[in-house]
Amino acid sequence: MTIAESHILVVDDVEDNRAILMRRLQRLGFRHLAEAEDGVAALEHIRSHPVDLVLLDVMMPRMNGVEVLEAMRLENRLEQTAVIMISAATEIETVVKCIDLGAEDYLPKPFNPSILRARIGSVLEKKMLRAEVRRQLTRLEQEMAGARAQQLAMVNTHFPPPGGPVEVHAVMMPAQEVGGDLYDFFQVTPETLCIAIGDVSGKGMPAALFMARTRSLLRAGTLQFHALTGRLPRPSEVAALLNDELCKNNEDCVFITLLVGFLDIATGRLDYVNAGHLPPLRAGGDGVSTDRSPADPPIGVMDHLAFSDRSLQLSEGETLVLVTDGLPEMENGAREMYSSARLMADCLALAGLAAEPFSSALVERVLGHADGVDQFDDVTALVLRWRPPSA
Repeated sequence: MTIAESHILVVDDVEDNRAILMRRLQRLGFRHLAEAEDGVAALEHIRSHPVDLVLLDVMMPRMNGVEVLEAMRLENRLEQTAVIMISAATEIETVVKCIDLGAEDYLPKPFNPSILRARIGSVLEKKMLRAEVRRQLTRLEQEMAGARAQQLAMVNTHFPPPGGPVEVHAVMMPAQEVGGDLYDFFQVTPETLCIAIGDVSGKGMPAALFMARTRSLLRAGTLQFHALTGRLPRPSEVAALLNDELCKNNEDCVFITLLVGFLDIATGRLDYVNAGHLPPLRAGGDGVSTDRSPADPPIGVMDHLAFSDRSLQLSEGETLVLVTDGLPEMENGAREMYSSARLMADCLALAGLAAEPFSSALVERVLGHADGVDQFDDVTALVLRWRPPSA
């Protein structure tokens, strides 16, 4: 729509003033014009017709300009309908109040044709720009909602049924529409389960795309390695492969902290690599333990890095807990973090639960600590519980 196609309503209790404004608007090229003799008639017209701009007199019988503006504000009409106040020189204080209420500008009496043209043009142009911004924002929100649904659909939610040798459950809550956290688990062989958790630097769409790229490379690289060589890759080999690929065309130096491991389902042995991520936690009847040794560098920082293999042995019924740093760093209204110490204490309290109730209860405790404070970072937790197949 062009400015000349705008619908304009002239509101003034003096018929001569309305006639002058209507003629001048017609000379400026406006054709969709209407008039009202007071505030009551003006509101009736605004409620029943599309109006882009109201030229609103301040002093009128029955309902003055201030009252009309207040009613339009209460009915949330000022986003769609701009208002220019028409005032005498003695009404400037009232005009200032109207601008505080949401009026765009004012026109002094008597009307100057040049000022009339300039202010109407400016107000209508701003209104059209705001409408375009709203349309683009709506489109962006729809696209981001779709991107969030696609990202959440990308992570594996087909958890193993309870009662088997391995129980797995995970929760992922992006802080924004999309996030940079990832988790995954998949069988490389019938005897081996690959598990992974990661956290991309940054937030929003760039982090989400890097997350998707990492997950695809992790799955494809691991399965292809096994298909071509006939053996499982070492976790360090997977990390090196991912690092070399993710360093390519990475001018913004985006990186990901990543923990990848291969669980021997028969024995409970987990061979893993820790590339800059939080160490795994083990919770059981004997307490909670973690790996205190320094992690390797994150993936994507520098090409041709070497990574080290690590291992841990799960005991029967022991729970493995993998989280991203958004969980221990969750803050409440007093800016107090949930903390790694509380994470370990809560994991100990939840030890013995199956994977799904464990992960759900853990996240509930983190959100309870936040007490309604918005997330600053993505929160992801993956819980694995192992028991010998013979059991």
